[in-house]
Amino acid sequence: MTTTNSEHTAENTELVEQFLELYRDYYREEMGTLAQHYPQEQQALNVDYHDIFRYDPDLADDYLAHPEQVRAHAEDALVRYDLPVDVKLGDARARVHNLPDDKTHFPGEFSPSDHDGVLRSIRGEIKKATDPYSQLEEAAFECQRCGTLTRIPQRNGHYQEPHECQSCERQGPFRINRDQSEFIDGQKLRIQTPPEYAQGEGQDIDVFVTGDLTNMVTAGDRATVTGIIKLEQQSQGNQDTAKFEPYVDGQHIAVEQTDAEDLDISAETREQIKALAGGEQGDPLELAAETLAPKIYGYDIPKRAIVLSLVGGAHVEYQDGDFDRGQVHILLIGDPSTGKSKLVDRAEGVGWRAVGVSGTGATVAGVTATAVQDDFGDGSWTLDAGAAVKAHRGVLAIDELDDMPPEVRAALLEPMSKQSIHITKGGINTHLQTRIAAIAAANPKHGRFDPYEPVAEQFAFDSALLSRFDLVYTFRDKPDEDEDDAVAHHVLTARDAAKRNGRDMDSLEDSADPQGPIEVETLRAWIALAKRQPDPVFADESVEESIRESWLSLRGLYDYDESEPVPVTFRSLEGIVRVAEAAARFELSETIEQRHVDIATELVGQSMQDIGRDEDGNLDADVKETGGSKAQKDRKKEVINTIQERQSEGDDGMAEIDAVVEELAEHYDRARVEKDIDSLLYEKGVATEPKTGHIRYIGGY
Repeated sequence: MTTTNSEHTAENTELVEQFLELYRDYYREEMGTLAQHYPQEQQALNVDYHDIFRYDPDLADDYLAHPEQVRAHAEDALVRYDLPVDVKLGDARARVHNLPDDKTHFPGEFSPSDHDGVLRSIRGEIKKATDPYSQLEEAAFECQRCGTLTRIPQRNGHYQEPHECQSCERQGPFRINRDQSEFIDGQKLRIQTPPEYAQGEGQDIDVFVTGDLTNMVTAGDRATVTGIIKLEQQSQGNQDTAKFEPYVDGQHIAVEQTDAEDLDISAETREQIKALAGGEQGDPLELAAETLAPKIYGYDIPKRAIVLSLVGGAHVEYQDGDFDRGQVHILLIGDPSTGKSKLVDRAEGVGWRAVGVSGTGATVAGVTATAVQDDFGDGSWTLDAGAAVKAHRGVLAIDELDDMPPEVRAALLEPMSKQSIHITKGGINTHLQTRIAAIAAANPKHGRFDPYEPVAEQFAFDSALLSRFDLVYTFRDKPDEDEDDAVAHHVLTARDAAKRNGRDMDSLEDSADPQGPIEVETLRAWIALAKRQPDPVFADESVEESIRESWLSLRGLYDYDESEPVPVTFRSLEGIVRVAEAAARFELSETIEQRHVDIATELVGQSMQDIGRDEDGNLDADVKETGGSKAQKDRKKEVINTIQERQSEGDDGMAEIDAVVEELAEHYDRARVEKDIDSLLYEKGVATEPKTGHIRYIGGY
C-alpha cells in the first residue's frame, strides 16, 4: 500500500502532538526550568525512556528503532510547546536516556550490523577525549562565480559541498562563508569496557558528541552514553573498502557518580550481608579475610587490612578546599614465594574498579596519565588515562613495585597523596581525579630479607614513597618445622580439593574446601554496600578520647627526650582513623565504635612492629618516614666524623679502615660499622678507596 504525502503529514503531526502531551503530563516543571535557563545555561530537555514507555509503548519502540526521525518530532514539539514566558526553544534538544537493561551494553557486546541506526546506551570508561572543537552544523557555500549562497547541513561530522550552484548552475568553485555558516562545539570520545568487566584489554568504541554534551567527561570517568549506533566505511589510501566501523552519535551522557561498585544488590543479598556484618556467622572481618584468599595460608592481619583498604575510610573536605584522604594504602614486602603477590592479585580480583599494574615495564604515562598526539584526535592533543586514573574511586594493585623504574615510582606520589594528577602538555591544563587505594607488593633490595641488616635499609625505593603507605607488612620465609608442615598441608589439600570439586566424588565430601566461609560474589557485594555507607563519625567522646590517648602514649614513649627517636608521627594518627572508619563502614555502621578503634590499633600496631622499629627494637618513625632510624643516622655521623678526623691526621688524606672500625667498635656493633663503611663506599658514593684497606670521605652524604 502506497503512503501519500498527506498521510505522512498527518502521521508526523500526530507524533508531535504525542510528544506535546507527554511533556504536559510528565515534564511540565522541567519545561519551565528549560525555558528559564535557555539557551545560556541549559539547551536540552532530558527525557526518561521509561516515561515514554509508560505514556505509549509503541512510541517508545519507535524511538529505539528510528531515533533520528522520531527525535525530530520530539524537538519540534519543544518549539511548539506553550510556554508561560516569551521564549522560543528553536534549537533545543530532546535527549532520551535511561534505556532498558537489554538495550544497554558495554562496547563489543552487540553486533554492529544488527544495531545500525538504532538507539542504544553504551556503558564504560572514558579512555580518551579530545579537546572540544568547532564543527560545521550548516555550511553556507558561496559560489565564486556569481556569489550565490547555498546552505548545506553537515551531518555526523562529514563534509559535504553542493553539487552545483543554485543560481548559475555551475559546479563551483565554492568557498565557505564563515559569517553565514553555523558552527557547534564538538568532541570525540573513546569509551572502553571497564577493567573489572573486561576479559583482557577490553573493547572500545568511539563516540561523537556536540553542543552541551561536550566537556561533560574526561579520560578516566565512568559514563553511560546513549546514542545512535552508526557505521562508517573505512578506506585504505584513496580506496574505499568493504569494512565498516561502528561509532556512536551521542545523544545523552550520564556520568556515573556512584563509583564502580554500583552493583544492583538484591533485597535477599542485602539481608544476608546485614546479618554477616552484624556477626551472625562470627567476626565479620575475619570472615572476609578468610574469603579473600583461602588458598593462602595465614597472614590474617594483612588479609584483614586489604579488605578494609578495598572499602576505604572517609574522604573529608574542608571549607578552604583542603582535604584528608580516606583511602588506605598498603605495601606487602617480603621474601620470594611468601604469597604477597597472590594477595595483591586477590585484591584486584575482589575489589571494585581495580586496575592491576606490574612494575616490570611500567611507564609514567601508563601508570598515571598523559596528553598524546595521535590519529584519535586527528593529530590534536588528547588525554590518555593511565592506571591510576582508571582506578579512580577504586584500587590500584601494583605487583613488583621494586622493579618499577624510579621515575614511575616518583610519579605515584601525586596520585597517592594528592588523589589527583596535574596534566600540563600540548595546551591541556587539567587535574584528573585519582582517589585510589594503592595495594602493592615488593621484594627487598637484595631479593630476600637479610636478618643482619636493618629493615629500613632493605627497601629498593626511597622513603618518600614508603611514607605514603599507611600499612606496611613484611613477609619472611623462615624455616620452621611445625609451620612448614601446616603450610604444606594447606597447599596440598586446597589444590586437591579444587580438582575434586568438579567431579562426583561423594566419598570425598570431607576434603578441604578451597573456598572461604562465604561466596566471593557475596564478599564483593558486601564491599560494594560498605563503600556506599555514609562517612562514619565517632560514636561518642570516649571513642575519640581512646584514639587520642593511645596515640599520645606512643608519642611520649621516650618522655619527649630530644636525644631519643620520635616513636610515631601524625601520619600514624591519620592512618588509625582511616582504618577505623573503614572498619565501621564494613560493618555497615554509621558510627565508629570502640571495637573499630581496636581493629585499627591492631592493624597499625602490627605494621609498626614490622617496619617501625630500629635495629635495637625501639619504635622510630624515621625508619618509615626517612628510610633510616635515628640510631642509624647517629652512628653513620660518627663513622663519617671518625674517618674525617683520621684523614686530617695523615699526610695522604686517607683513613685506615681497620683503625676506624676498631675505634668505633668500642661503642657500636662491629658488623654494623663495617656495613656503614661499605654503604659509604659502594651505595652512597660519598667515599672512595684510594688503596686497599683505606678510605677517603669526599662529602655529599
